Amino acid sequence: MAQEPSISSVVIVDDHGERIAAKYYSDTLQSPAAQKKLEASLLAKGLKSSSTDEADIVLFEGHVAVMRAGSDVHLFVTGDQDENEIILVEVLNTMHEALTSLLGSLDSRRMMDKLEVVQLVIDELVDAGVILEIEASAIVNRVGMRGADAGPGTTSVIGAMQAAAAQSGSGGSAASAAMSFAEQMTRAFKATGTT
Repeated sequence: MAQEPSISSVVIVDDHGERIAAKYYSDTLQSPAAQKKLEASLLAKGLKSSSTDEADIVLFEGHVAVMRAGSDVHLFVTGDQDENEIILVEVLNTMHEALTSLLGSLDSRRMMDKLEVVQLVIDELVDAGVILEIEASAIVNRVGMRGADAGPGTTSVIGAMQAAAAQSGSGGSAASAAMSFAEQMTRAFKATGTT
């Protein structure tokens, strides 16, 4: 029987090695020292890569890592050295696409300003190392719904999608479609009294 694919970590760091967001699922990566060491190794590999349009794959220290860069950020998904790289690339590409749809551009300032959105995307993507979803539009929709359910005083994910849509300037963008869907669902739930 084939083993289910598993993710050992999802890490987003800036060009200076500062952590923006990270989730560690492997028992060997639970200590802060192990996490810092992995992040430093990942960043060193990421800074050597010049590709932003597609994922790079590297093997090191018992891990396989796939990486992709934004303007000044680096996104990584890691697995054990025996993990299927194609699956890791799919997870990475889904995360990249969902974050781009929700935030517009992937830069450290925007990601820190919208950290709630970044965390929600990671949570919808992977849970306890298990891949939950590899369809970016489904993640965008669910993040939009969770943001709409957030109470007053919290950052609105729908507001983030509106800002991304306004910045892109295209009414037919994925962010606009997701925002419209999320708003319609929120109105439907409110009309039925389920919120």
